[in-house]
Amino acid sequence: QSLTLITSKWPSVHTIFLFLGIYKKPFLLALQTPLVNLGEKVTLECRSEIMFDTFTLTSHKYGTIKDSLELSAEHHLGGSQANFSIGPVTPDHAGTYKCYGSYNHSSYEWSDPSVPIDIKITGLYKKPSLSVMMGPVVMSGENMTLSCVSDLQFDMFHLSREGVPKRHGLPSVQNHSGTFQSNFLLGPVVQAGKYRCYGSFRNSSNVWSIPSDPVYLLHSHLLVTTLLKLTFPTAIISL
Repeated sequence: QSLTLITSKWPSVHTIFLFLGIYKKPFLLALQTPLVNLGEKVTLECRSEIMFDTFTLTSHKYGTIKDSLELSAEHHLGGSQANFSIGPVTPDHAGTYKCYGSYNHSSYEWSDPSVPIDIKITGLYKKPSLSVMMGPVVMSGENMTLSCVSDLQFDMFHLSREGVPKRHGLPSVQNHSGTFQSNFLLGPVVQAGKYRCYGSFRNSSNVWSIPSDPVYLLHSHLLVTTLLKLTFPTAIISL
């Protein structure tokens, strides 16, 4: 497997041909949530059990490499790693990231790519609203639905729990009142936690709105005093 990397440094542009899959893929993880608010920073850690000399982080947009960063690896007992600091972020930082490991003596031979991470930039558009489509108490075994609504004509709505986005968003549908919404069916088995929703447009799917105010889903065995401290919409899941 090969990869073509085009690098530019004024006044010249270089095309580099790389060989991939020479070594086992490293691991890539976001040390903070992959939902990054406009102007904030995120650190992506690339690590491996192999003692690489160098790690390279690539960002991708529409399936092609947009940019790349290279760092010398830090060695420790059990492997090597490099921490890439991204930001303060702009919409241009949104996209898919991968990392690779290599050795100095064969810098054109890279490992397999890590599993990709999608970085979403939030805070670009007016926030939608999120609500529970039922009473505040949900009995065990009942389905729960969260409704995300906006007066902006978003193409998609997205749901997150504890800062981690659910895998798939839902297309928005215009309702009779003229607003746009999506209903997220969580099913009878619901994870307690803080939920928020976001809107996005089709031509910039990794750039999201300001998050909605949170909805807290709590299990009924939690103390009532905990509920009294919450100022946001709350639903109790009865066990």
